[in-house]
Amino acid sequence: MNLKELVGIALIKCSKLVRMEGKKIYKNGLVSDVKSKRINNIYNIYGKVKNENKSNDYYTHIRINMPKGILEKTKCSCDDFIENSVYKEEFLCPHIIATMYKFYDLAIKSLKDKANKKEEKSETMLGNTILNEVTKYKNLKEKLNISIKLDHINNDSLDHYEAQFKIGKSSMYSINSLEDFIYGRIQESKVFINNELVYNPKIHYFSQEDEKVIKFIEEYVLINKEIFKGDINLPFQIVNGRKIIILPSTLERFLDIIQRKTIKFKYEYIDYNTKIIHKDLPISFTLKEKEENFILTTKKQFPIPLTSKGEVYFYDNNLYIPSKIQRQLYKPFYKHLKKQEKILFSKDAKTFQELIVVLNKISKAITFDEGVKKFVSTLIVPKFYFYKELEQICCQVKLYYGQEYFELINDPKEKNLSNFIKINLPPAIKEGLYINNIKCENFREEDLGYEVIIRDLEKEEKIVKELGKFRFIKGENRFLFTGTENDLYNFLSKGLKRFRNIGEVILSDSLKSLNLYGLASIEFNITETSEEWLNLSYNIGNVSKKEFKNIFKAFKHNKNFYKTRDSNFIDLEDNEVKSFFSLLEDLSLNGDVSGDSFKIHKNRAYYIESRGSSFIKEKDLLQNISSRITNINDDHYEVPKKLNATLREYQIAGYRWMKILSNMKFGGILADEMGLGKTIQTISFLLSEKGIKSLIVTPTSLIYNWQDEFQKFAETLKIGVIHGSKEERMKVLDDREEYDVLLTTYGTLKNDIQLYKDITFDYCIIDEGQNIKNPLAQSTDSVKRINSKVRFALTGTPIENNLMELWSIFDFIMPGYLYSEERFQEKFIDKVEANIDKLKTLIRPFILRREKKDVLKDLPHKIEKKFLVEMTTDQERIYKAYMKSIKEKLKNNKEDKITIFSYLTRLRQLCLDPSIIIDEYKGGSSKLRIAMELVQEGVDEGKKILLFSQFTSVLKNISRLLKKECIEYFYLDGSTNASERIKLVDKFNKNSHVKVFLISLKAGGTGLNLTSANLVIHFDPWWNPAVEDQATDRAHRIGQKNLVQVIKLVCKGTIEEKIIMLQEDKKELINNVMNSDLKSGNLINTLSKEEILDLFT
Repeated sequence: MNLKELVGIALIKCSKLVRMEGKKIYKNGLVSDVKSKRINNIYNIYGKVKNENKSNDYYTHIRINMPKGILEKTKCSCDDFIENSVYKEEFLCPHIIATMYKFYDLAIKSLKDKANKKEEKSETMLGNTILNEVTKYKNLKEKLNISIKLDHINNDSLDHYEAQFKIGKSSMYSINSLEDFIYGRIQESKVFINNELVYNPKIHYFSQEDEKVIKFIEEYVLINKEIFKGDINLPFQIVNGRKIIILPSTLERFLDIIQRKTIKFKYEYIDYNTKIIHKDLPISFTLKEKEENFILTTKKQFPIPLTSKGEVYFYDNNLYIPSKIQRQLYKPFYKHLKKQEKILFSKDAKTFQELIVVLNKISKAITFDEGVKKFVSTLIVPKFYFYKELEQICCQVKLYYGQEYFELINDPKEKNLSNFIKINLPPAIKEGLYINNIKCENFREEDLGYEVIIRDLEKEEKIVKELGKFRFIKGENRFLFTGTENDLYNFLSKGLKRFRNIGEVILSDSLKSLNLYGLASIEFNITETSEEWLNLSYNIGNVSKKEFKNIFKAFKHNKNFYKTRDSNFIDLEDNEVKSFFSLLEDLSLNGDVSGDSFKIHKNRAYYIESRGSSFIKEKDLLQNISSRITNINDDHYEVPKKLNATLREYQIAGYRWMKILSNMKFGGILADEMGLGKTIQTISFLLSEKGIKSLIVTPTSLIYNWQDEFQKFAETLKIGVIHGSKEERMKVLDDREEYDVLLTTYGTLKNDIQLYKDITFDYCIIDEGQNIKNPLAQSTDSVKRINSKVRFALTGTPIENNLMELWSIFDFIMPGYLYSEERFQEKFIDKVEANIDKLKTLIRPFILRREKKDVLKDLPHKIEKKFLVEMTTDQERIYKAYMKSIKEKLKNNKEDKITIFSYLTRLRQLCLDPSIIIDEYKGGSSKLRIAMELVQEGVDEGKKILLFSQFTSVLKNISRLLKKECIEYFYLDGSTNASERIKLVDKFNKNSHVKVFLISLKAGGTGLNLTSANLVIHFDPWWNPAVEDQATDRAHRIGQKNLVQVIKLVCKGTIEEKIIMLQEDKKELINNVMNSDLKSGNLINTLSKEEILDLFT
């Protein structure tokens, strides 16, 4: 064989693409070394080829049998060869081809000295010649494929399989006579397949894999001829025309031969496209625990055994050839589960161990229910021995598996470990377990008879890591604590709990004396000392009271613990301990105390009881006080018979609430929505109190209204009005003993406060309590200086602007209850999100609020509408010009808030009627036009109308328009005196001819009963929607018989729309405090300068 033929043997075996890639590697000089050796006509060629970036070397080997002219062996260390050589013998990768080209090149050079120029030229053309011949040979040979169909035949005579075969390229054709096909191949003669294909061994060839199949067919054909002598009359032949009969005993061998093919498999009359898989069946088991048994189940879709010994299974549309161990162990399980769907095993450790070992050999997908998991968890018991050696804390860990145990460090039974077999549990198992004398067929013979301990080595390692988390490290024969003071606390507070959850914890006496004070160490005792006061004593273990100041400091700084002087710890992470110190702080007992007991007011009882803390011992006492406060339906307090009115149910409840609080010497805020009768409830309460002296402080506008209400509903009470000249006021005060109730105003009281310093009232009641919302105001100070045993505040809006207003009212009704002003600011305003629930709990018993929608089911509805009004052309031009001017002034950001407020007011006035600020303005006002249309329409429909505005100048312009239209009206503003107000209200309610009442928002928004009206118009929006609601409720209140329509006029695209949006944005906090019971306040005063400037954008 010459050089040309030698190279051709290799090149003819590969594809054109591989040849091109190999030649490229060769030309790029990546073949660094080639050696050859010829022994007994066997040529061995060895090469060394670098990869493209020259970072790695591949080693090649080609062995050619010269006499036979065949490629016997190829080998390369590249991944391509390793992956593909499994499926194809003599696989050729580009590195092998490159080696052949290099070998050829070196061979040519070695012949250079022996050949002349002509020969050399001829030799250099050898490669192309070889390639041409290879191409020619390839073009002559045509590759055919073979496909297989396997049918399962189940009849009475013989359970077997029939294989049929097709060959072809893109189209496949049945081999109708397997004998003709095989003998044609042997004789190298043509075989007629059908009109489309005539098989010719000389021009057709098959892949190596398909050749194995054909060899199998050939074997069967020859055996069939030898055994049956071709007698077609016999009842059974293994080759019959197009079919080969495959018995179950030979099915596995047949599938081994065709294992890389996808075949058509027919089972139970259904055809499947099936793969042959040489792997264990992907079956799964579920193990459940019920009473005294384990219950094993599997999926309802069982694998189908195709042979009696279970060598082959049909499962999930594929043919599986599982391992011998799976076949052996699964067979009995399959038999029972197929028949009964479940298998019951006794629930004991030994059975569980045997079962798990066997199941793990069969399947890696084992699922356990919670009962099984709990059972397993009982089989391993770690024991932690904590002790002290001198000042060193140590730990020994013993892991008990049944009766046997191991120590994690320095196992004393190390010498006997050879008597034990360690087996890691499968991933499905999380705990270890112990059994004796395992006899299971999947164990090796030499294993039987040993004690077997299955150790969960993963868990043992986790225990070591868990100890490490709490600063215990491995020492020579035990674990040693190496942590800081913080780590020691962490170990005592969390570590011991953690280890008790894992196993059993044993503490030495020296460690038992190291205390971690928690809930069990708290002493908290409350006793009753008088009608108003409780006595409180408290302690934690043996901690000295002298240390409590420092403990409070640690608590306030959010420390995790406090280490006492005797080296014990107070656990400040314990929720009950935190609750304990938080309660002491809320009771203003901040640790700076010296006595053993402390006096607290009974008004704190509800708050203490509502905390629900488990360390509080005397809960009955607290519950009794709390139930008395909250049980306002107690019928013990009867409404006075002398009351000239019939109270509604909710008003009776309000009356009783005031009675309960007053009897307990508590104060309160009656915060019913406007129009629900706070006045009549107060009068009822005062009428029921005989021989008491009361002072009621009201706004000036309401003082005579109160006098009139007393005369109407409680004529037996003597009322003294402290109003008018100084002489008149002093005379009433001097004769105060003649009166049951004194009435005065906030302004009058401020002037007369020195006259009250030596007077003590039984009750002091303020109406429209929001008047003392500013703690710094003189009127607020005057009210709080009144001496009174019990105090009440009446207000529909306890919060108008911010939470400090609530504090101010509480500072009147129960001074100190909501702490000092500074403390309230720090606790509930600066940290409102954190403490909002605490504030709500504190105030809940002492604020009574009902809304009309909840208690007045018969009250007609109130319909509110917002009318967006577009300005006139001239009005809009002036508004935009003024807005532009303001923005220019604001660019330097030097304007103060007062100046900016004046700009806002001017913009609002332009929205209403520019003529009130611009002389000679004749451009009209859309709002005035719309308002007059609404009034005229209302009058025509017989409605009675209340029209509110903050600006009296606007009201006067409207009054001129009403006169012009001959519409009668009444007018009320801040200049209207108190007595005249009452007369106007009475006239409006009784006079059917006067349909319109023009009212200044602030002057007439409270204290008026105008239930004859059923249309309310708000001409301009005010910052405080609560003020608007109060004004609306002059009509929408008890006594109203008609539906009340409320219309709010808003100029579109102006500052008025921004006001509406701002009101909504700022409501949430105050609504939250009062359980959505209070309206928002005059929020403009609470805005920052930046927020105010945003209104101009």
